[in-house]
Order: sequence, then C-alpha cells, then structure tokens
Amino acid sequence: MDKKRHILIVEDEAAMLAALTDKFEAAGYEVSQACDGEEGYKAAMEKKPDIMLLDVIMPKMDGISLLKKIRGDVKWGGSVPIIMLTNLSDPTNVSEAARYQVYDFLVKTDWRLDDVVKLADEKIILDKND
Repeated sequence: MDKKRHILIVEDEAAMLAALTDKFEAAGYEVSQACDGEEGYKAAMEKKPDIMLLDVIMPKMDGISLLKKIRGDVKWGGSVPIIMLTNLSDPTNVSEAARYQVYDFLVKTDWRLDDVVKLADEKIILDKND
C-alpha cells in the first residue's frame, strides 16, 4: 500500500487552518499543522512533508521568509513543493515567491478548499511521474 501523502499547513488563522486540515484529511492526507513561521520551520525540518501550504502573513516569521529558509536546506527543502496562500494579491510577494520556486501562489478568496486539495494532488502526481 502506498504511504499516505503528507502535507504541512502553516496558517495563523485558526478557522482557515481547521478547514484546510479537514479537507486534506478527508482527501486521505496525513496533515501536520503550524500556526506561525517559526513553528512551521521546525515542523518542516522534522517531518519533511511531501508538500506544504504556507500563509504569507504570519507572526514570528512571514511565509516568504519561511519559504527562503526552507529552500536553504538543499537536500529536502530545495525541492519540496510549496503552495503560498494569501489574503491579498501583492505583486511584490508573488514575484519574490517565484524566485524561490513556489508551485503556486493562491489568493484565498479566489479558491475553494476542494480546489486547493486538487492542486496539491496534481503536484504530487506530477512529481511522482518525473
């Protein structure tokens, strides 16, 4: 049997974190959570998930700084798929994230939770077929 896909969700809004966790668990994922950037970095390095969702605006360390720090780990962090989530479309954040090979950059209000799960599934399937 295939091992469960593992996602780390780093999101400081409790309701959004709970909703995303429920959707990904229902889709068969093992879910790890963190509610700020520092906690997210520790969880990422310890658990090394298959894919990550990072909020941009968070306490202690923002999502862009977390992205850069994860990419600094060349063995695992350099290639783990990362999807950025934000409440606002900020061209500066989008271009900064693009420099660090994010898989996608999503404005939360533009996406249904089911579609976020589908996007993650597609990325994991693409990586397995490479």
